[in-house]
Amino acid sequence: MEFKQLEAFVAVVDYGSFSEAARRLYLTQPTISAHIRSLEEELHSRLILRTTKKTTVTTRGYQLYDSAVRMLEIRNNLLENFTGSQKHMIDLAASTIPSSYLLPELLAGFGTSHPDIYFHSIQTDSEEAIHRVLDGTVDLALVGQNTGDDSCIFTPFCQDILVVAAPVTERYLKLKEKSAEFREFLHDPIIIREKGSGTKKEMDLFLEKIGVTPSELNVIARMNDLESIKKSIVNGLGISILSARSVTDLEKTKQILLFPLEESVHKRSFYIVYSKNRILKPHVRQFMHYVRDFYHPLQPA
Repeated sequence: MEFKQLEAFVAVVDYGSFSEAARRLYLTQPTISAHIRSLEEELHSRLILRTTKKTTVTTRGYQLYDSAVRMLEIRNNLLENFTGSQKHMIDLAASTIPSSYLLPELLAGFGTSHPDIYFHSIQTDSEEAIHRVLDGTVDLALVGQNTGDDSCIFTPFCQDILVVAAPVTERYLKLKEKSAEFREFLHDPIIIREKGSGTKKEMDLFLEKIGVTPSELNVIARMNDLESIKKSIVNGLGISILSARSVTDLEKTKQILLFPLEESVHKRSFYIVYSKNRILKPHVRQFMHYVRDFYHPLQPA
């Protein structure tokens, strides 16, 4: 049971119609209907009887209404007490690179100029972040891949390149002295990201471009934790193909060596993702515009 579902239900009861509840919550009417349907399925109860002429709340619906109002009041009071009054909430999902290396600088700047906006952010992989946009549990996602889902808008806001990250050994120091191509790393032990990762998807596209199949790689480990991959490289376990933004800190301290991929040229984009079926609240749009302006947009807003 999600707060968004309870908010939709309370709004329908308060305003007497699905269309008015949608307008007040900046949602589409199908989204309101989906929230109510999910609640009814989870509680095994009809909460609202809807006809072409009127909306009627059932006895079970009124019982839930009283509890839902109290729960939302408690939630709002907590937010007010811990974050200040009149805060606007943005629910955000972000994949690993945006969450760890882009969001901190974005939120620091945005928070200074918009102290009335509060963020609830979760880190996951790109596929799960997009799924959360589609099911309405978050307002926006920041991800490293465009899945082409017709139900979403993907707006590029930042670019990066892929690099081979390698430990500081004599072999890689010698390779660093020349323009090494990826095939020179082909038989080296390699650590790869998990399925669902935007970086993994971009790596697969790169390999396809240069005619290398995944079976040709000497995969020594698959990891879903970027920091573990970085530590493993430093300790000499193997190499990895990663986003440059995620490893420049270790390069600056001379703990690893970076080799740009020859197709990089193979640049990757990061995207703001939101649902076509959702009307974004004004403060959510404010944040979107800020993100695009912060990184000098790749295309007009």
